[in-house]
Amino acid sequence: MKNAEEYVAIIMNDEREKIVRETPTVYNDDRIERIYEFAGGAVVKYEWQSTPDGRTSAEEKFNHRFTLIETPKPNPHKLKEGIIKQTNYPKS
Repeated sequence: MKNAEEYVAIIMNDEREKIVRETPTVYNDDRIERIYEFAGGAVVKYEWQSTPDGRTSAEEKFNHRFTLIETPKPNPHKLKEGIIKQTNYPKS
């Protein structure tokens, strides 16, 4: 992958043949979390939250978030661990 956004596109387009493993870690009515593993060793965590409530801190007020938690090996494009893409709630 030349950039980490390619992992997000694969997940969003459900390109199953490019995903080595998908592991649900949280699944309930207001939160979903999945770990996606790719060939080459990259690992991306996907998180979804329902609308914010009083329990959500300011930095956690997102709807969708994709985080690269392990870079591929080798890593010729020097990808870095961290948030790749985040969709925040619309401001009301």
